[in-house]
Amino acid sequence: MYPLFRFLLATIILLPCFCIKLNAQTNRKEKSLPAITLRTNPFSFLETDGNAMLGLGIQWHPQWAFTIDPGYIFFSAYQNADNDMPDKLSGIKIRSDIRFFFERSRKGMFNTFIAPEFHYKYVTAKKWDQFGINCLGGQCDYYQQAQYKEVKEETGASLKLGTLLPLWGNRFDAELYGGIGFKFKKFRETDIPIGGSFVEEPNRDNVFNNNREGVAYLILPVGIKLVFRLR
Repeated sequence: MYPLFRFLLATIILLPCFCIKLNAQTNRKEKSLPAITLRTNPFSFLETDGNAMLGLGIQWHPQWAFTIDPGYIFFSAYQNADNDMPDKLSGIKIRSDIRFFFERSRKGMFNTFIAPEFHYKYVTAKKWDQFGINCLGGQCDYYQQAQYKEVKEETGASLKLGTLLPLWGNRFDAELYGGIGFKFKKFRETDIPIGGSFVEEPNRDNVFNNNREGVAYLILPVGIKLVFRLR
C-alpha cells in the first residue's frame, strides 16, 4: 500500500482516539442538542455523474457530529451535445463522515471541523457502440450498432477540513470544505448482443478517461453545501 494511503488510513483510525482524549481535558458549554440538519449541494448536478443530493446531519455533542449525503444520479453535464445517442445514467452516490468540531474562537463565529469521509457510488449507463458479431481471428460475420449497459462502482475515503458559516438567522449555514483522499473503480458491461464483441475497447469514463480497475485514484473533495437546522 502506498505511503499516502497508509497515512490516510492511520489518521482515520487514530483521529477519534485523539479527539476523545482532547475532549476529556477540556470543558465546554453545550448548546441545545441533539441538532438535526438537512443538507444539500447546490452544484451536485455539475459533478462527473450529475446528481440531486439531500442529506442528513446529526450533532449529538458540541464536538461530534455525523452526516450522510445520498444523491440520485440521473445525467451527465459533460456529454457531447452533438451526440445523437447520449448515455442514459441512473444510480446512487453516498458520502458519509464523522466530524470533530474544534472550539469556537468567539461566540457566533464559524465552526471548524476535521472529518474522515467515506465514498460509495453505483451507476449504470446505457450506451451505444459498434460490435462485431461471431468474430474469430479478427474476422466477424457482420457488424452491429447496439445498446449495452455499463455498470460502474466506486469506493473510497478521504480526510477533509471544513467550516460552517452562518448565513441568516440561527438555522441556515453554508458549509465549506476541502480534503484529499483516494478511490477505487470497478467496471462491467452487460446486455451485449449475443455473439458480440467490442470493435474497440469501450471508453468507460467520458470525462477523464480513467478506465483502469484496481488502481487507486487521487481525489480532492472540495465544495460548498447549504445546511438547514430542523431543531
